[in-house]
Amino acid sequence: MADENGTRNADGTPATAERPNAHPARAADPSGGGAADASGGGEPVPGGGNAVPGADGQATPGAGGKSGAGGGDVVPSEGGEATSGGGGAAGAGGGQGAEPDGFFGRLDPDMCVVTAVAGGERAGCLVGFASQVSIRPPRFAVWLSKANHTYRVARAARCLTVHLLTRDQRDLARLFGGETGDEIDKFAGLDWREGHAGAIVLDGAAAWFVGTVVHRVDGGDHVGHVLEPVQWGEGPDGPLLRLSDAVTIEAGHPVD
Repeated sequence: MADENGTRNADGTPATAERPNAHPARAADPSGGGAADASGGGEPVPGGGNAVPGADGQATPGAGGKSGAGGGDVVPSEGGEATSGGGGAAGAGGGQGAEPDGFFGRLDPDMCVVTAVAGGERAGCLVGFASQVSIRPPRFAVWLSKANHTYRVARAARCLTVHLLTRDQRDLARLFGGETGDEIDKFAGLDWREGHAGAIVLDGAAAWFVGTVVHRVDGGDHVGHVLEPVQWGEGPDGPLLRLSDAVTIEAGHPVD
């Protein structure tokens, strides 16, 4: 309403004055604003396209990361606590700690064994960072640690094979996750066969596919290999092996 001091807002503040932030920024929706339902008519990737990526060095919010509706950019302070760079308050309880362990620690992805062949070498490792990344065309990505023997073989490989395991295959998971190909031949004594383009397919996997590498991306201490499935199959049914089933396996090649 108007008075001798000029136009005012309904709450009594001058209309030209900067109003308090009535809508503090909310934490960003981890779904990214409504991700498509993978079952909604899309063509699923063979071999477990519902795997959820694990705690793989996700970038912490930087100076350019928007904090959500109503606010400025979220900038990590020296102590790891996110601060608002432009007026928007961070979401409740957000930005605490050097890494978002409260998010990553809740993930429990399916575990995969990834095998690779190149330059006369064969290799394989246990992977928790894997996910379907496209419906049409079908694409799946696996992230391999740069510390692993498997990564050194895979970076020259045309194809990789991704295998889903059941919970009763912990021994196989322990072999591929707890040993290193720098010291032993993980395939000695195992039943396997050649697949597309000489790829190694392990017998007894719950599901598997051979994928042509169509793209590689450096994610930090892991490199993503985006795969186009060209051959696949299924094995015995059963509950899939998850991260929580494999936490006691000590990595043959720790990242740190």
